[in-house]
Amino acid sequence: VYSIATRIAYAFILLINSIISWIMLTPWALEKLEHLTMDYMKIRCDGKECHGWVAVHRINFGLGLFHLLLSLLLLGVRTSKDGRAVLQNGFWGPKILVWIGFVVMSFFIPESFFFVYGHYIAFIAAMLFLLLGLILLVDLAHSWAELCLEKIEDSDSRLWRGLLIGSTMGMYLASFVMTILMYIFFAKSGCSMNQAAISINLIVFLIISVVSVQPAIQEYNSRAGLAQAAMVTVYCT
Repeated sequence: VYSIATRIAYAFILLINSIISWIMLTPWALEKLEHLTMDYMKIRCDGKECHGWVAVHRINFGLGLFHLLLSLLLLGVRTSKDGRAVLQNGFWGPKILVWIGFVVMSFFIPESFFFVYGHYIAFIAAMLFLLLGLILLVDLAHSWAELCLEKIEDSDSRLWRGLLIGSTMGMYLASFVMTILMYIFFAKSGCSMNQAAISINLIVFLIISVVSVQPAIQEYNSRAGLAQAAMVTVYCT
């Protein structure tokens, strides 16, 4: 119970952080930010583009420091019985204050730092984060598919059969819808980089979907299939 609740809580923090980051890209947020800092922060604009992405990097830098601190404090903790495990599963009030404190502190760091941080450190860290998330997601996908298959084999349950098929179709549908929306909003004429990225993602997820049901794969792991491919597809999309 603690594990599930803790994961939900951290996921909620990540969601809130992502929403705030997205808001920081809007002109309204940039104006409010300058006002709240009493013009300490000046949002530079080159032509029509304002550097709201620097504010996004500041917010995510604060979240990164928060998780780095937690990881150092929890170094060596392997079970919830460890005395320090309470730092992972509890103290949510103080932890949220620390997170907010790091975010606020990041706005007092010179902007020049974030030009270097955003182009190099954050870029590499983001790739590692996505790869780690993908590995964890594959494990989750296998666990979910195995649970459904076990329930189906034990009782021939229509409910679990429907959940497995429905979730798989739902994830594929969501992936196709998001792909279409990305083509409409982010792959207009002249956006060759976006067009290439979206097209490559589409081709790759079609390939892994076909490969996942090939006899050679099924022979190696009979529980592998479209459910795992669908979860990876919706994540990558």
